[in-house]
Order: sequence, then C-alpha cells, then structure tokens
Amino acid sequence: MKIRIWGARGSIPTPMTTTELRERLRETLERSQGINLSDPAAMNRFIERLPPYLNTVVSGNTTCVELRVNDSLFILDMGSGIRLLGKELMQTEFGSGTGIAHIFMSHTHWDHIEGFPFFAPAYTPGNVLRIHSPFPDMDWRLRQVMRHPFFPVELDYPQATRIYNLLTPGEIHEIEGVTVEIRELHHPGSSFAYRFTFNDKVFVYATDGEYQKMEHEYTALYESFFKDADVLIFDAQYDFTEAITNKADWGHSTPKIGAELAWRAGVKRLVLTHHDPDSPAQHLWNKVDDADHHLQYRASRTGNGHTPPVEVLLAYEGLTIEI
Repeated sequence: MKIRIWGARGSIPTPMTTTELRERLRETLERSQGINLSDPAAMNRFIERLPPYLNTVVSGNTTCVELRVNDSLFILDMGSGIRLLGKELMQTEFGSGTGIAHIFMSHTHWDHIEGFPFFAPAYTPGNVLRIHSPFPDMDWRLRQVMRHPFFPVELDYPQATRIYNLLTPGEIHEIEGVTVEIRELHHPGSSFAYRFTFNDKVFVYATDGEYQKMEHEYTALYESFFKDADVLIFDAQYDFTEAITNKADWGHSTPKIGAELAWRAGVKRLVLTHHDPDSPAQHLWNKVDDADHHLQYRASRTGNGHTPPVEVLLAYEGLTIEI
C-alpha cells in the first residue's frame, strides 16, 4: 500500500498569503546568518534543517488522499486536492482514456466534493470512475455540485463512465483484492470512516468525526475499527478546548483524542488531518507535539517509559507513506 496526501485542509481551501510568505522569508533569513549560501550543498542542508513550519507548505487544498494497492488506484474524497491529482493522472493511462479509478466518499460536504468538477480524468471518454459510498443518492448529490447557475456545465457533460457502488456499514466488501469496511462517524449529516486491508496491512481513513465521550463503552466501536492499523488518518481540526466548548457538535476532533484512540487501538502511525483554515503553519505543527505529549503521558502511566508507542505525523500535501 502506498498513501499520498493531495489535500489536508478542512472547510475551505486556504492558500498561503503574501503576509505569511514574507514572515517565513524573514525568519528564514534571520536563521541563515553564518551560512554560506553560495554553496548549493550548504544551502540545501540549511533548508532541510529548518523547522517544518518554515520549509513545508502543509496544505491549501481540501481533503483528497490517493491510495495505491499494486496497480489499483483508490481515491478518498474529492476536495480541491483532486484537481492536482487529476493533472498527474492525465500523464498516465487516464490521458488516453483507459484509466480506472475507485473513488471512496466519506460524505458530501462541500470541502470533500468541490474538486470533482475540476478532475480532468472525468472529462476523458473511456475512463471509468467507480464511485463507492454508503449514499444511495450519490448521483443526485454530484448533480447538485454541477448545475446551473453554480457551474457552467452539468454532470452529463463529463464523458468518463461513472459507476456507483453502494456500500453497507457492517458488511465486508472486496474491491480489487482489498477488503473494505466502513463505519459511521458522529458528524452533522453523517460521515463514514474506511478501513482497507491488504496482505495483513491495514489503512484506516477517519476524517470528519467527533468523539464526545471517551469512556470505553462509547469508543469501543471505533477502537475495534482502528485496531492494529498501520496508518490511521484522523480528523484533528480543533484544539481540545475548542472541541468541548464553542465548537462542540461541529463534528470534528483533536490531536489528543486521536492519540488516545490510537493508543487504545494499537495503531502504528497516526496522521493528523482536516486542518482548520484559521490555523497557521506553526500552530499545526504544534498539534503533533500535543499528540506526542499525550502518548508520553500514557506510556508513563503504564510503565513503558516515555517513548511514544505511536508515530505521529502531520498530513501535508505530498506526504507519502508506504506500508
């Protein structure tokens, strides 16, 4: 399995502003004192050693994740990040109209579907888009995105073949040799997590979910769904205080809750995603520290030392993970 992040923002695309860029440039120049910038190797080493909030653009695009299993292409959600994925795919068999993509939808809030009208492979005759979801009205939902007066062409204009596959929670589905399971999450209008299993490797995608109680009897269903995952992509849009006060019932979670559930479920790598559009880069990277601190606390309480047993990563565009 190979996972690549194409979009990790929640709510709305959030491009970097000129002010943010200049702030990064200013701090980078301050840190460059004493560095021989005329030496390309020294300059590259300097860039690599910068804090991630300076040398990495986290994400301006909304949610889209690519999963490759052997020769099969799975796409998770169609936020604005799918546009760039589509451009890359057009350099492959999708450019000649012989591509097949399996698209899995967590739900159809705007930030998870807004990229579809700009997905180039959808406009190439011969390509096949197999759209998997628990929503029996998925075609109708796509038609709401592509219709006048909100978009210049309607859903019948893209010439790729669309095939809808209805997934049922609680059932086990086999798709291209991959075992696929889904579970409903607490989110306004419903959202669904996906668990992909192939050759004993497990990837779980659980965006747009809120966990209002942390007692085992409440979280047991989620813990079993996340159990022993090699990678868990988890919604961590809010800080803990936000999630339990002014943004309670908004359907999103936190780094601390993600770390706790990952700990309980025996997850190997936790990837924090669905970043709030108001969160600056340094604040996002601090979320990794928040999750790590909670894991250190849990390890110390169980006598396993202070090394977090779960590796915590921040989702950013271009992040690639192989399992």
